[in-house]
Amino acid sequence: MIRLFAGLSLPEEIKKQLTDLQRNLPGALWRPAEKMHLTLRFIGNLEEPLAEDVLKELRYIRFPAFHYSLKGVGYFARGDVPHHIWVGVDEDKAIRELQEKVDHAVKKAGAGQEDKFKFVPHVTLGKLIGSDMVDVFKFIQENNLFHSDVFEASSFTLYQSIARENGEGKYYKEIEEYPLMLV
Repeated sequence: MIRLFAGLSLPEEIKKQLTDLQRNLPGALWRPAEKMHLTLRFIGNLEEPLAEDVLKELRYIRFPAFHYSLKGVGYFARGDVPHHIWVGVDEDKAIRELQEKVDHAVKKAGAGQEDKFKFVPHVTLGKLIGSDMVDVFKFIQENNLFHSDVFEASSFTLYQSIARENGEGKYYKEIEEYPLMLV
């Protein structure tokens, strides 16, 4: 079984802007820059033949390259318990359209389970462990005017999430990069 997701990688200068935000939130386990990306579709655990089918279907996607930026800060919670802090996307129409194409390709390959969650384009800054909602709101208030530089999405990537042998988290391996068409 391999665990897959499709996402947009981020330029190093954007990752630097994001890591500069990672401070002053008790209970935050900040995501390292090398793991920062924008997930288009979590695909899940697949047997190798099905994973190959997904890889091939994603090759059929035709979509123009586009520019976007990151903007604002938010959080995900279960009830009133926050569990992740993130940066959102400014003007996400192209990202949503690309996400729909990726979702369609995954389903066409036979790997498409219905997502339990509505797609919210974002980049995760960190996981929250025991963070108080007051601290989360304070962090958001201090950083909500964040706006990254504009940058280009010229490709999307199929990643494999691999557990480290020492049990200390996961790392991401790029399986294949899919170019977006230049217009």
